Amino acid sequence: MKGSMLVFGLLVMALSVFGVEAHAQTAIFPVSTDLAQVKTDLLAWGTALIGIVLAIFAYRKVKSIAR
Repeated sequence: MKGSMLVFGLLVMALSVFGVEAHAQTAIFPVSTDLAQVKTDLLAWGTALIGIVLAIFAYRKVKSIAR
């Protein structure tokens, strides 16, 4: 069982490395050099991260209440 999981892990790792190489030219997170655009991007990412943190907090709060 442990051997098969090791082989599976190595296979997933190899496929992910090839996937990174294949998509290295694709801009997943496009970067802008315009200062106004950078500020807008930082504000958008900050808002998204705050939303994720609040969603996790709310999930944990509701989970603790439901117990």
